[in-house]
Amino acid sequence: MSELSRPPELALVRVTRSKLAESVAKQLLAELREKQPEAGTRIPSERELMTALGVGRSTIREAINGLAMLGVLETRHGQGAFVIDPFAGVEPPLAIGAALARGITRDLFEARLLVEVNVARLAAERRTDVDLREIEQALTDHEAALAGGASAVEPSVRLHRTIGVAAHNEILSSFVTSFGQAMDERGPILEALPGFREWELEQHRSVFEPIASSDPDLAAERMRTHLDAVVGYHERIGLPI
Repeated sequence: MSELSRPPELALVRVTRSKLAESVAKQLLAELREKQPEAGTRIPSERELMTALGVGRSTIREAINGLAMLGVLETRHGQGAFVIDPFAGVEPPLAIGAALARGITRDLFEARLLVEVNVARLAAERRTDVDLREIEQALTDHEAALAGGASAVEPSVRLHRTIGVAAHNEILSSFVTSFGQAMDERGPILEALPGFREWELEQHRSVFEPIASSDPDLAAERMRTHLDAVVGYHERIGLPI
């Protein structure tokens, strides 16, 4: 089985990781289309690409996952990524960004379901009066934003973060905080959907209620229901899971 030669180094602009991953994916796709390697050719390893392109492992993985979603590459656990068809999919300027968004969204919700459902359970068991006030403040600010016609993305994301704090587990709380950037980026798009803003506020209230009443099972169930429903909204804006 042949292996694609390592690409030349790139002078990449230091921007957000998602934009950087898109730049890397475009570079890899351009080289694949130029060299037209046979199907089954293994591309350079993550470490080789990191060295050649001067970017981190997570950026390389996002770029490869995006090309895999286009049908350009195939990833094989423990073996690497292999060429399928460099000319698969639609034109790259639109396709790559969409593919990366799909991959990131899928990974995001896998992580959120694993973490936030259990965080809600712990929050219902461990929350303090101070925690409840912080969560209630996020809800109050969310409601005020809706009443004033302003974006509610910040208080919405803050609610999830404060529930993470209420779980009183620093590692889990840090995971919830790490989801914030992706939530910030998608929030304005979701808010443009008719009825989403009001629906989201009611959902957040429904999650808060069992936390306030110390009902761990119901808190976990409602968080799962909420996240599952948000997946449906992502599908409506063209970011299928």
